[in-house]
Amino acid sequence: MGLPTAASPVLGQYVRPNGMDEIDEWQQTVSRGLNRMTQRLDSFFADERVIEEREETEVQLTPRLLFQDGEDLTLKMSLSGRLAMPYLENRLLLFVETEGRERDVSDTLRPTPDVTEDDKSFFTGLRIVPKETRRTRISLDGGLRWYSGPSPFIRVRARKIWNYDVWDVRYTHRFFWFEARGFGMQGTLDFDRWLDERHFFRYSPSAIWSETSNGADVRQTVSVFHYLQRDRMIGAVLDIQGETHPSARLIKYEGTIRWRQRAAKRDWIYFEIAPGLTFPRENDFRA
Repeated sequence: MGLPTAASPVLGQYVRPNGMDEIDEWQQTVSRGLNRMTQRLDSFFADERVIEEREETEVQLTPRLLFQDGEDLTLKMSLSGRLAMPYLENRLLLFVETEGRERDVSDTLRPTPDVTEDDKSFFTGLRIVPKETRRTRISLDGGLRWYSGPSPFIRVRARKIWNYDVWDVRYTHRFFWFEARGFGMQGTLDFDRWLDERHFFRYSPSAIWSETSNGADVRQTVSVFHYLQRDRMIGAVLDIQGETHPSARLIKYEGTIRWRQRAAKRDWIYFEIAPGLTFPRENDFRA
């Protein structure tokens, strides 16, 4: 077909045999397919990994009804929105968030007076994406956190993806600075693989540290998801949390079953119920 061979110099470069090119092309095709399937699952579950990387105008409203044994029923409402700038190739976005990306900081840090304010705060700012490829993405946020007055913040996020046979490995690192909390960082590894066309496995170790925390808080999450139908999915999640100060120790175990489906056959309405059991140290690891 006129393709160059190993003996054919092209622009002064050595070209591998056609057989090797075909193998590489097949591997890349499989990797792209696995990436698309993983992104589809993360989109279905409204995963932070996908939501934060969307570069399109979007508004998301999420009411949450939470019942915990021994506590009152609570209702939380979160809102996030982005306005993309198409003339800048969507690399510049304006955003407004309540319980925004700060949520993954407050969920993993031990309670402090600053952290508990997040439920009453909202964030406005500007996000720029100076670099993005299929495997690498870097974004920079800057703006104001509003709670009894404006407070500036800066966040930098970097993501890298590697493919190893049937495994996708993704590393995400965040640096953040808040006027009230100072500097901090968080690193997360995701080991993803599809067991078959309907079953997905993920193992995610992570750690977070800030100037207001004592040592680092660490977390390991194991998840298995099962596609029931196009509009319906169920997953089992085991979450183990610990801390490094004053000594390395476990804080709690948590097991959750997540049932999520599209509502009324609409692509923009989802319903989820997630019953679970928690075994905290403060309760001597009793459920």
